[in-house]
Parts: sequence; C-alpha cells; structure tokens
Amino acid sequence: MNIIETDSQGKHQQEWLNSGVDEEIIALNARSLYGTTPYEYLLYSPKISRRNDGRLRDRDLKKYQHIELGGWWCNGVDPLNNYALMMWGCFKPDHPRRDIAKKFTSSSSTNTHSEKKHAPSSS
Repeated sequence: MNIIETDSQGKHQQEWLNSGVDEEIIALNARSLYGTTPYEYLLYSPKISRRNDGRLRDRDLKKYQHIELGGWWCNGVDPLNNYALMMWGCFKPDHPRRDIAKKFTSSSSTNTHSEKKHAPSSS
C-alpha cells in the first residue's frame, strides 16, 4: 500500500479540526509521519533490543510494521524548559495493529465472548 503524504496530512488535520483543535495549534504540534520515520519517534530507547549492527530486531520490526503505513504524532512540551519539545509524545497509527488471538481472551474469570456457533432457532 502506497501512502501519499499530502492525503495523510489532510486526513490528520481534518481529524484534529473535527476534535475542535485550532488550526494554529495543529500546525505547531501535530505532524504526519509515514515510512520508517515513526520508528525514529517511537523506538529510540537504548533499552530496546537491537542487533550487533544497531538495527532493531526482526521481531520488533514485524510487530511495529503497521506504523510504516502512517499516522499522526504530537509532541509534548516542557513548560519548565521554555516550552521546548520533549522526546515523548503520542502517535496514532492510520492502520492500528490488530491481534485476532486476543479477540476471544479475557483477563477476568468471566469471558463475555463465545466462540461457539449456535444454529438459529426455528420459530
């Protein structure tokens, strides 16, 4: 799937506008990311396992490959440091990762999902 940058930017801006955020605030704080750029914003910690050559492990690249399809990023600012951009922020992917295996699991003892199929009652 090819992502056209301007299409994503327009969709992201409209999402923020629909949420009631002023255009100037959007322009100052939100940015559209796509391709490998989201990795630079999200996976920068030295605690993330890497190969000897510094590249992310294959399992992590596979786990987060959905972020390459784009999304928006919003930085936090530090009011105690002249409102400088902070490294942390929020990323909302355009195509979130879905884990089908978790669809029917529950952390509680009562599971509200049923995997059994029932035939329609004949009334």
